[in-house]
Amino acid sequence: MSVIPPTWLEGLLGTLILSLLVAIAIRWVRLPYTIALVIVGLVLGWLGESLFSGLEPDGGLLSAELILFILLPPLLFEGSSAMHIDKLRQNWKTISLLAIPGVLLNTLIIGLICWRFVWWGEENGLLFGLLVGSILAATDPVSVLALVRSLGAPKRLAVLLEGESLFNDGTAIVVFNILLLTTLSVIAGQTIDLGNVMTDAIASFLLVVTIGVVAGYICGMVANHLLQQSEDHLVEIGLTVALAFGSFLLAESMHGSGVISVVVAGLLVGNKGIHEGMTPTARVGLHHFWEVVSFLVNSILFVVVGYELQSVLAWDIHTGFLAFIAIVGALTARLVVFPLTRIANIGEDNKIDGKWQMAMWWGGLRGSIPIALLLLLSHIVHNGQKMLIDGEIVNIKFNEAIYHDMLVLTFSVILFTLLVQGLTMKPLLTKLGISGRLAESEAKYESALARLVASRAALRKLSSLSTQGMINEIDRERMATPYHASIEKAKTQIDSLANTSLVHASRIEAARRDLIRAEIEALREAERLGQLNPHVIESTLKGLDSALALSEFAHEEITVVKDSLSEDFEDISDLEELIPDSTQSIVHDETLKIIEEE
Repeated sequence: MSVIPPTWLEGLLGTLILSLLVAIAIRWVRLPYTIALVIVGLVLGWLGESLFSGLEPDGGLLSAELILFILLPPLLFEGSSAMHIDKLRQNWKTISLLAIPGVLLNTLIIGLICWRFVWWGEENGLLFGLLVGSILAATDPVSVLALVRSLGAPKRLAVLLEGESLFNDGTAIVVFNILLLTTLSVIAGQTIDLGNVMTDAIASFLLVVTIGVVAGYICGMVANHLLQQSEDHLVEIGLTVALAFGSFLLAESMHGSGVISVVVAGLLVGNKGIHEGMTPTARVGLHHFWEVVSFLVNSILFVVVGYELQSVLAWDIHTGFLAFIAIVGALTARLVVFPLTRIANIGEDNKIDGKWQMAMWWGGLRGSIPIALLLLLSHIVHNGQKMLIDGEIVNIKFNEAIYHDMLVLTFSVILFTLLVQGLTMKPLLTKLGISGRLAESEAKYESALARLVASRAALRKLSSLSTQGMINEIDRERMATPYHASIEKAKTQIDSLANTSLVHASRIEAARRDLIRAEIEALREAERLGQLNPHVIESTLKGLDSALALSEFAHEEITVVKDSLSEDFEDISDLEELIPDSTQSIVHDETLKIIEEE
């Protein structure tokens, strides 16, 4: 074939294959998947660039455009569409304080520390420090989402960390752009009026955020309307893909925040459109589709991030000094979590205590967003930025030596947060006692269920050994006796807890959904083979979709109550006060009917 494949394709395919091998290998290593990918990326770099030339950024595999316009939108949409807006509303005060004042304070603190210890006495040193501060101020949604899900953190902690990371990038990117424009203007010799800069900065921030919110809202509402007009699951899933990229592109083309636009659109569709406009069959497919997309994007991104990290960092005293300053500065600035959450606690019944504040402080990871901002700055370093100065267009270049120090400062923090903080987050949650423990009765139910499963497996193995002649009948009966006793004891305990156990109700609803899906798949297969009339099949499928919707609603309510119970309650008796009457009839009455049928 005469067509020559693009140079970056080999590196992209190799990265994906390597990521899949890592995903298989971590079954034997207790590491979060994304952290393992970063480590593999570091190892790739240490093995030598000549062996992995396809991964080089010059080949086009990693760029600011790729991160911001291709990799980021689907990850933001997948995370925001899965977030319950009620949970977000309950924690809006904390998330807002961290996403706006928190970012500004982080920018200022990191900027002052870098100025004092790195560029003290340097012309425009304060501006350089603040520029680094804006790059590192926001937690990265890609890294935080991946870590929180791999840890199985309590729902409220996940909402706080995810919500902060989804919204604070809009603030950080706006602050970065304002500081970059100010720095370039000063380098060009313009005199800057601080009052005017602050006024313009506030106006610019409000405009960018407003455009992002409006663009996301419009796109989300249009998507919700279109979802109600379609009954084709492929069209409905395709609409969400167009929404993820379209809302980002629309906001950016209007000089607004694409990040905020995608988050708003994702929240609207995830909490309204998916439930009201999509068929249950499409919802199941949608979940699996975005799960695969998120997995593939994270797989490629974190390997490349690991590779890029090692390519910047060197083993010398200057690099070590810069790394130390950056890490200490980032951790110090992140301490604003404590006073800001205390302010958010004012007037709140469900306060965030010191243990949760500690987890939020340590869970502030950085990753792809700072790299994207650095790549944007890299373009100015090498090609310059055209600006209108005194009526003339001037091409202004950023100092390459300063930029290299910024790279080391930023990449050191990214590496530290991903490896050190990422690897120690789970032990920290366990040590703090906020790893999402179930109520005592739920733990008893799961313990009994575990004994039942294990004892039945042992009896099956015992029967197999007897059939093979490995043990005689007398020994088999003697060895089986304690297992039979364990099974009877476990069944008695399960029966006594089943009527009030959320774990049991969740199992029943999961089984019910699996059965309905099996019916749907069988009908689809019959339709494909032409065994049944299509009109009859469609009529039957509508009834199955309604049954699946009812089961999904019940499972969602069970999950919400279970999350609340594991975080804030000690006794399962609180269940009756938490679930609305209509939901109780689904969760309890329908579950009891199935239990009786069993």
